[in-house]
Amino acid sequence: MKISDLDKQIIRVLFENGRESFTNLNKKFFKSTGIKKRITKLQDNHILKIQGNTNVNKLNYEIMFVLINMNDSEDLKELLHAYSKCPRVFLLADISGQYNVIMGIFGASIDVLHRYLNHCGPTNQKGVSHSLILFNSVIQIPEYLPLNMFRSKSQENLCGNVCNECEAFLDGSCEGCQNL
Repeated sequence: MKISDLDKQIIRVLFENGRESFTNLNKKFFKSTGIKKRITKLQDNHILKIQGNTNVNKLNYEIMFVLINMNDSEDLKELLHAYSKCPRVFLLADISGQYNVIMGIFGASIDVLHRYLNHCGPTNQKGVSHSLILFNSVIQIPEYLPLNMFRSKSQENLCGNVCNECEAFLDGSCEGCQNL
C-alpha cells in the first residue's frame, strides 16, 4: 500500500505523541473529518500500530542482543516460532551474514539475563551452530521499546521450557518469564 504525504505527516505527529486527539489532528492538518478514517486504514493495513512502549533505561532494566547461526532453515523456522511470543524478547529477526538470527532480550538485571541464557535461552536450542552475546548498557535510540512486560498469561512454553520443571525455577534462582 502506498501512503500519502498526509499519512506520513500524521504518522510523524503520532510518533512524537501517540495520544494526540483526533480533534487536534484535524485542526493541525486543516481537515474537518477524515483523520480518524486515515489512521484506522493505516492500522487495518498493519502500517501503523499505536502502543505503549517502555523506557528500559528509566526502569534500570538491562538488555542483550544474541546473534545466532543456525545449521539449517528448518531449525531456523523452529527457533523463530519458539521465541516469537517470548515475553523477554523485544526484537527477533532473520538476518543475512555470518549470523542468521538476531534477538533483543531484556531483563531486570544482568544476573537475570545470564540465568535466561543458561536455562531458557535460544543458544541452548537444537540446530544452533554458534552464537555471540552482546550485553548493552544504555539504549540511545529508540528511547522507548515495545516490551510486553505485563502479560496476563505467560507463553514461555513455546520455547520448549516449562518453568515448573526447570531447576532454576524450582530452586528460586529464576522467577520465570511470567514474573517480569
